Amino acid sequence: MNLIFPGADRHPEAPRFGTPLNLRLASGRSLYLLIDKEIDPAQAKAVVLYFHGNAELVEDLDYVLPFFRREAWVTVLVEFPGFGHHPGKPGEAAFYQAALDAYDQVTREIFPGLPVIAAGWSLGTPVATYLAAKRETAHLVLISGMTSMLEVAQGLYPMTPDLFFKDAVFDTREYWPQVREPVTLIHGDEDELVPVTMSRDMKKFWGEQARLVEVPEAGHNDIYLRGAEAIRQELERIAKEIQSTHRGS
Repeated sequence: MNLIFPGADRHPEAPRFGTPLNLRLASGRSLYLLIDKEIDPAQAKAVVLYFHGNAELVEDLDYVLPFFRREAWVTVLVEFPGFGHHPGKPGEAAFYQAALDAYDQVTREIFPGLPVIAAGWSLGTPVATYLAAKRETAHLVLISGMTSMLEVAQGLYPMTPDLFFKDAVFDTREYWPQVREPVTLIHGDEDELVPVTMSRDMKKFWGEQARLVEVPEAGHNDIYLRGAEAIRQELERIAKEIQSTHRGS
């Protein structure tokens, strides 16, 4: 049983939607992507690289796709190493490398020329943040964002030793200064797992570069339900900004 990465204990599932892409890279690393093909790439206005939560697999993520389809964004769901169909050992360094590999494949081979939006929920937010710090993206979207997985764990279980999370700290503070694109933070104000204060800390650091939307009465696992309208409104705003910027570039 993997206590740190529960999703790694789940058996791989056959995709019920999208097109799976199982790649062996020149580096020898593997990469597993699930691509939403409901949006015609020729008509797409952007591509979303999306990183999921700790207990999820990419095959669970059909619930996020309508939000992105509404803006004519094609979505690439990135599987973490050690989860589902992506072989390997789960861990912070491996997740970050998978994000870079996914970006490079998408921008060079799969959807070249499209603006890239880095997005994630929960555990996916440190990965999205790292990607935005290391690669050129149009926007960073963090839903239920965490500043540190270790701090989340110790907030829930104060006696948790640091050593237990030696390859799962996911402290994003060192990457914040490297993020140059606009940031949107969406967080439930009653999040019982990842406290909203973490998104407030990020907003405080980024200042006018970031927009924070707190969803009243939303917790952690119901943010896409209770916060659906807020998420739609924010993505619509982002789409208009990207369209304006991309048109003028």
